[in-house]
Amino acid sequence: MSEATAAQKPEKTVQVVRGQHHKFMLLPVMHHNAAWFEAGPVTFAIEARVLGDSKGVVGERGASLHIFSADRALEYVRFDNFQHGPHYHYILNDLQHNVVWGYDPDANGPMLQWALAAIRDRLPSLLRRAGAVALAEQVEREGFDTTVLPKLEQAMQAAWERCFTEADEMVAEGRDWYVRWKEIHPQFNTVD
Repeated sequence: MSEATAAQKPEKTVQVVRGQHHKFMLLPVMHHNAAWFEAGPVTFAIEARVLGDSKGVVGERGASLHIFSADRALEYVRFDNFQHGPHYHYILNDLQHNVVWGYDPDANGPMLQWALAAIRDRLPSLLRRAGAVALAEQVEREGFDTTVLPKLEQAMQAAWERCFTEADEMVAEGRDWYVRWKEIHPQFNTVD
């Protein structure tokens, strides 16, 4: 490593998360902020998310890509393509837990393209990691409608833009949604 490279300070720092197990379920999708895409045995949702404090200050925003069962009853994987802390979750429905992994855009490139490639090339593996073995086997046998992938990309880009153009309107709603979920599930966003 050159002295110039070693002397450079990183432009941003991100808390490293490697498969951190959380004993709570994630904040559910806000259905009116989501676009839905049926793809055979699975359904995808793209959601615009803006989270902030009680004063309306935006803390995090971005687009989330959700992978559900075809009937939308259970979510299994979520890619949170957030501005400051991109990450993804495996959702363990049987335990009502989730496992979060940090995302490194410097090593992996833009998260959106990475997530779409993971879905296209490894959807059964993602589902198995979330405990959805039967669904993974169904996807292996039947496949899924890959023609939705370009639509997911377009919807993610639109959701991302919305998080900036409509942030003022969305931040209070996101905060209220968070507070209501925390009242029902006090363990939400806590680590043992």
